[in-house]
Amino acid sequence: MQAINRTYREQSFDTQGVLKILSILIGMMVLAALVSDGVFLQPKNLVNLIYQNAMLIVIALGQLLVIVTGGIDLSLGAMVAVTSVLLISFQDYGMGAAILISLIAAVAFGMVNGVLVTYARLPAFVVTLATSQIGYSIAKVVSGGGAVYTGFAGTELPTNLTDFYTTGVMGIPYPLIVCLIFLAAMGLYLRTSYGHFSFSIGGNERAAFLSGIPTRTVKMAVYVISGILCCAGGILFVSRVGMGDPQAGNWLPLDTIAAVSIGGASLSGGVGTILGTFIGVVILAVLNNIMNLLGVPPTVQPAIKGVVILLAVYLNSARKQN
Repeated sequence: MQAINRTYREQSFDTQGVLKILSILIGMMVLAALVSDGVFLQPKNLVNLIYQNAMLIVIALGQLLVIVTGGIDLSLGAMVAVTSVLLISFQDYGMGAAILISLIAAVAFGMVNGVLVTYARLPAFVVTLATSQIGYSIAKVVSGGGAVYTGFAGTELPTNLTDFYTTGVMGIPYPLIVCLIFLAAMGLYLRTSYGHFSFSIGGNERAAFLSGIPTRTVKMAVYVISGILCCAGGILFVSRVGMGDPQAGNWLPLDTIAAVSIGGASLSGGVGTILGTFIGVVILAVLNNIMNLLGVPPTVQPAIKGVVILLAVYLNSARKQN
C-alpha cells in the first residue's frame, strides 16, 4: 500500500512536468495576444475561454480516469448525444425525470463499456468505438434523425435551464462553478483507495491484481464515472445550445484525448494529473482560438490537433524513457 501511495503522489505532484506544460501554455497565450492585438489577454476573454470549454473540461476528467487505468473511451461523444436528446425528449415528465432518465442511460453505457472491457476482456478501443456507434444510432432513433427542441408532447425547455449558461453568482458563470465542483470532486476521488488503485492498474494490472487490488471493480467504476461526467456534459450542452443533437460531441473523443495527452498523461496508463488535464484543455482552447484568428479552415483544424496529439505522446514517451 505504501508503494501505491508513493506512486500516486509522484503522479499528483509532477512539478517539472506541470512547469513544462505551463511554459507551453504561456508561449501560446503570448502568440494569441500578438495575433489578436492584445485582446486575447483581457481578463474577460480569459474567463470566457474557460467558460466556453466547460463541457470539455468536465468530460476530459472522465477520459483522464479511464486512460490512467490503461483504457480509452471513444463513446464520450455518443453519451453526450444520447443525454442531450433524452433530456429534451422526456422533459414532458418534468426536468427532474428527464435528467434522471439521461443519467440512467449514461450510466448504462458506462456499465456496458466496463463489463465488456473488464469481464469479457475486450480491448477498450474496440468496445467504446462500438458502443459509440450504438449510442449515436439510439440518439438518431429517439430524435427522428434531427435536432430536437421540444419534448414528445411539445414541452419547451424551462428558462432556468436555458439561462444557466448565461448567468452566475457574483460574476462567476454557473458553468465555471460546475467545472470547479467536478475538478474538486475528481481530486477527492483520486485520493481514495479506488483512485490510488486506478494508477496501480494502469502501471501494471497483473501486479495490482496479485497485490489484492479489486482490478475489475476499479475499472468498472472508472467507466461508470466517465458516463456520469458525460451526462453532466450533455446537460451543459443543452443549456448552452437549447436543443438535443444526435450528432453532439462527435469531436469529444479527439479533443479529450488531446487534452489529456497534452496534460502529461500516458496513453499506456499509470500516469496523469487533474491539473495537467485542465491545463491541456486550456492549451487546446487557446490553439482553437489561434487557428480561428489565423483563419485556418475548419477542415484542416482536426489534422492540426492530430499532429498535436502525436507530438504530446512522443514527448511523454521520451520523458518516461529518460
